[in-house]
Amino acid sequence: MLNKIAYKYFGEIVKPYLKHFDPLKNELVKADMRVSLHEYVSGMALISFMILLVGWPTLSLLFGLAFGYAKVSSVALAFTLSFTVSLMLSVASFIGMYYYPSLSASGRKRKIENSLPFGTMYMATIASSGAPPSKMFKIISDFSEFGELSREVSRIYTDTEVFGMDIKTALQKAAERTPSDKFKDLLWGLSTIITSGGDMSGYLREKSKSYMADFRRSIKDYSEQMSLYIEMYITLIIVGSVFFLILSAVMTAISPTSSIISIQFFVIFIFLPMISIGFIFLSKGISPTEE
Repeated sequence: MLNKIAYKYFGEIVKPYLKHFDPLKNELVKADMRVSLHEYVSGMALISFMILLVGWPTLSLLFGLAFGYAKVSSVALAFTLSFTVSLMLSVASFIGMYYYPSLSASGRKRKIENSLPFGTMYMATIASSGAPPSKMFKIISDFSEFGELSREVSRIYTDTEVFGMDIKTALQKAAERTPSDKFKDLLWGLSTIITSGGDMSGYLREKSKSYMADFRRSIKDYSEQMSLYIEMYITLIIVGSVFFLILSAVMTAISPTSSIISIQFFVIFIFLPMISIGFIFLSKGISPTEE
């Protein structure tokens, strides 16, 4: 809905500049964002414009109340500062939306490659039973545990069974849109094997062994990284904070000041929770598992 509104009002405005956003087209496909480049860029322009349009008067009012409207200089400062901040937020939102598809594609890539060792193992088992490729893809697409991999395979099955594509074309199309180089290599290999009539089961079995070896290495690297990060977290953050609080408590007992109490409040209720949340996101971000 938003993209249609953006296209209606900003479509013609952004049209001459679309050539500058060509790299974004591939990222939209890899991120599985089913929107055209023209609509997405129009949406970027609309949201940036709305932030500037709403932010400028709102911040002008807030800054005006803070500075006071008694002097002309205060009013001019409020309007100038609010426009500057609103413009910066508008530009930041435009840049953020530009890079969002790339970040989304990277997330999909990680999820696909995390499921690939187990997915190829299932594929090899199904292929060894003599089932045709379309049946193999149907079974894998029904496994929700494989997440993004199941969705990618489901689109291959849809292309062949619903849209009537031959399996080779469907595999090549999937290879072009996937964000994962490993999955792309697997699909091109399957296309070659199916075309030449090779041993698909043996090929998938070898691939699953290779992917599983990579997965084991990533688990080992993750374990080593987390050991280092946990030591740093405990030593620098937890022990350091406890030491600071004890020291500041002694200083407060000797010479009570409100500034030390404010710093203690900041450390306990703001600094430590924020650092802990950041540590959780860090550990989740580098985890080799999807969940």
